[in-house]
Amino acid sequence: MSQAGSRVAAFCSPTAADPFHAVATATDVWRPDPFDVRTIHGRVRSWFDRAVARTAAADGPSTGRLLLLLGESGSGKTHLMRAFRGKLHGEGLGYCAYMQMTSYTGDYARYALNNVIDSLDRPYFEGRDPESGLRRLSDRLVALLPDAGREAVDRLREGEAGQAAIDALVADLADALIRDPRLKDVDVYLMQAMLYLQAGDPAIHARLLKYLRCEALTDRDRRYLGGLDPSTYADACSRMIARIGGLIHAVERAPLVICVDQLEDVFDLDQAGPKFRRAMATLCDVLSRVPSAIAVVSCLENFYDELKPMLTRPVRDRVEHDPRPAVLETPCGPDDVRDLIARRLAFLFRSQGVEPDPEDPTAPIPPALASALVGLRARDVLQECQAYRERCVEEGKMAAYPPPEGVATPRPATVAGPGRAEVEIEQAWNDFRSAQADPVPTEDPELAELLARALREASDEAGDDPAVVSAEADDRFIVFENPRTKFVAGVCNKNPQGGALAKQLGDLEGRAAAHGRRSVAVRSVPFPPRGTKTRVAATLAEFESQGGRCVVVEDSDWRAMAAFVAFRARKADDPAFDPWRKRARPLTGLRPLRTILCLDAPAASPR
Repeated sequence: MSQAGSRVAAFCSPTAADPFHAVATATDVWRPDPFDVRTIHGRVRSWFDRAVARTAAADGPSTGRLLLLLGESGSGKTHLMRAFRGKLHGEGLGYCAYMQMTSYTGDYARYALNNVIDSLDRPYFEGRDPESGLRRLSDRLVALLPDAGREAVDRLREGEAGQAAIDALVADLADALIRDPRLKDVDVYLMQAMLYLQAGDPAIHARLLKYLRCEALTDRDRRYLGGLDPSTYADACSRMIARIGGLIHAVERAPLVICVDQLEDVFDLDQAGPKFRRAMATLCDVLSRVPSAIAVVSCLENFYDELKPMLTRPVRDRVEHDPRPAVLETPCGPDDVRDLIARRLAFLFRSQGVEPDPEDPTAPIPPALASALVGLRARDVLQECQAYRERCVEEGKMAAYPPPEGVATPRPATVAGPGRAEVEIEQAWNDFRSAQADPVPTEDPELAELLARALREASDEAGDDPAVVSAEADDRFIVFENPRTKFVAGVCNKNPQGGALAKQLGDLEGRAAAHGRRSVAVRSVPFPPRGTKTRVAATLAEFESQGGRCVVVEDSDWRAMAAFVAFRARKADDPAFDPWRKRARPLTGLRPLRTILCLDAPAASPR
């Protein structure tokens, strides 16, 4: 078959993934966008680039750090925030937190802090930098140590030290760092807490996250953190965001960027008004505390027009004049249309083992269709391409364009967007997830049971028939099978000290071999580094050489799984729950679950 014929076959293949999905959800924000077209909303992107560059200045800018994005539904607000995070993290320029605005009627500062910590606890740049943002920041903090402190850091990372030795090492390192003039304004207790990340101990990590969230700590919790006192005073949450932002700037001369995204539809302006006012006041408070912080708020233009009278005059002045709001222009020019289509076609073709046409990158899309898309919103461009491809898949060949009279043109379900009931479910989920206060289990069998339930739910969310999905937890092991994959997973949270982690890995391999399946080792903190001369490093190398897979499930992922299980129990009977779940992907948007379930595996090439 010719290359042109292979492209047509790939384009019309019913098994190839749809590349023209147009709506970005909250779970998409954490993943780099391979289809991003930087010329779309170029003026706003330039402002963002300048704002990030200015934060590297020694004194930092005091103004021009809160941008309000105004636009209609489908204008690309969430796509733009995803692009901001991709730019910032892809080039190592800072740290981005993301949250939704129209939620949480309680303490908005706590809501913001929970989302900041969740954001920083995710992989810094998925696919390239699997370490969390918090671990990355901790690594760069210890990189400031003089050479004399490196040996102590290596001892922490090897995982062979007991709690008393860890406490002593961390205290000595904190004392060394506080003498560094670059860190003279940084809270020493926050530095001390961040140093505990170097130990790679799941029990310590769980307590550290509680400390960073300004939650109460029991005496046992405090023993894992060298006796650190929790921050539970009145404005502790706002101050913690400021302390983290200050640490980021002191260590990396980089900003903490907070992106606040409004849900697409707002039906109750009486409730939305107070939330909007609290959100904007909280952001302005954070910006006043952290000279290196940047805030980007997206909002429907008509929503802002309705609610701006509710803002106090100082907040409104800052929002509207420092700088002026950016109104997103939605029409796409010819180059935008070409790039939107070409990037997605290249991905589709390569996933099917075919190269795109370098001379005509939008082929086999009919030129008449591409021309007709000029002037539309980016979302509409993609949905029209999606509808055309659906016709081609149905007919098994390139369909005529324009279609003959009397031929119905399919429209994807996303054109109408989620209805009111789905949006209310989304708002309820965001509130519930952010306010969930129940601690994540710390014992391996409890984590295995939670993971088994999450794997079943995620497999169903991905479209697998629940009748053919099996996930059985037994102690710390999970025996799993669905139409896509089968494996034995084991929670492996023991310390390397005394060979405990190595024994867990060996037991997992034995259990998997007995079932004739591959092994998946799950850990709540990064696995010990390979390439060292420790016993556990050799065990990990052998485990992976035999086909075993190591997957890190961060605290934010465990929290999301636990929250979803509880949320499902409350909302599963709502008719809008299942459509919302399939669209929003609250579980399959989590990288550990996608990795374990092989959801990112490339599709087979067409024959």
